[in-house]
Amino acid sequence: MFKLKIVGKVVKKAKVTLDKLARMTANEFFAVRKNMATKDDLKELSRNMVENFTTKEDLKNFATKDNVKESEVKILQAVDGIGTKFDKAEKDHAADKLLHDRHGKWLERLEVGIRK
Repeated sequence: MFKLKIVGKVVKKAKVTLDKLARMTANEFFAVRKNMATKDDLKELSRNMVENFTTKEDLKNFATKDNVKESEVKILQAVDGIGTKFDKAEKDHAADKLLHDRHGKWLERLEVGIRK
């Protein structure tokens, strides 16, 4: 920003007066103001934004986190109940099979004894 003037062999800095500093600052603020939005611009923007954003009424149809969690818990409990029934049926079948196998071996021994 500061220009150097060479006078003879002595280098002098250009003096910035208070008026020059005020003018430079005003120019910078003017450039910034050109890029800033005005209240009217923001009002128009807010009208456009209202049309594109969702409202409370739109969100009423969506499930909340709590509702989703409750339904997940119900589903997991139902799946757990089904799994428990299958486990019980499998254990009952295994116990019943052990009894049948034991009786089957006993019957085989009796048949072998009768054949001889």
